[in-house]
Amino acid sequence: MGIERHVNGLEATMSSTIPTLGFAILSVLARADSTGYEIAGRMRNPVARFWTASHSQIHTDLRRLLEAGLVGYTTAPGPGPQEKKIYSITAEGLDALRKWVTEPPRPQPERDELVLKTYAAWLADPAALIAMFRTALRDHEGRLAEYEAAWASVEKEAPAFGTPRFGNMAALRCGLTYERHRADWCRWMIDQLSSSLNPSWDASYPSEA
Repeated sequence: MGIERHVNGLEATMSSTIPTLGFAILSVLARADSTGYEIAGRMRNPVARFWTASHSQIHTDLRRLLEAGLVGYTTAPGPGPQEKKIYSITAEGLDALRKWVTEPPRPQPERDELVLKTYAAWLADPAALIAMFRTALRDHEGRLAEYEAAWASVEKEAPAFGTPRFGNMAALRCGLTYERHRADWCRWMIDQLSSSLNPSWDASYPSEA
């Protein structure tokens, strides 16, 4: 089909110079060669459960990975007049990804707006706070139901370590425990706030002394 192989000859840069999103892209490509559109789709599910990125961010980091020699691509006929690029991870990229996986995670800023609002919640109307936490609870319960359905499918034939599906299972397990924790916390907040409005409220989670 006249497909031409393009791989940048530059040496791979050290993992410290590659943004975390770059390694997310490498993780996707380590599983299967993909077009930019397919990478974005695979970033939405399941990667978006734990790392989000816009289309523009993905394409920007793809260029960086190409320049670093960690990614290459082939061209093939596309649905329109232009050829499409099918990206693949290079040997250097796979080596960089393997090294990065066992490095301690980079420090990330802790930013949780709901927790920050809770810190100042003593200033607000309890009824309005209850409504806010009920909305948050519905969101967490919705994601939890999605994750539980996916987990039920995974549990039927748990993958062994060393396969890409094991990574899916491990990340999903983390998502399950996180959503359960957040949902429980939202229920506790609702109970505490309801009790403040009505002392006779039978709270599910009694206050600590």
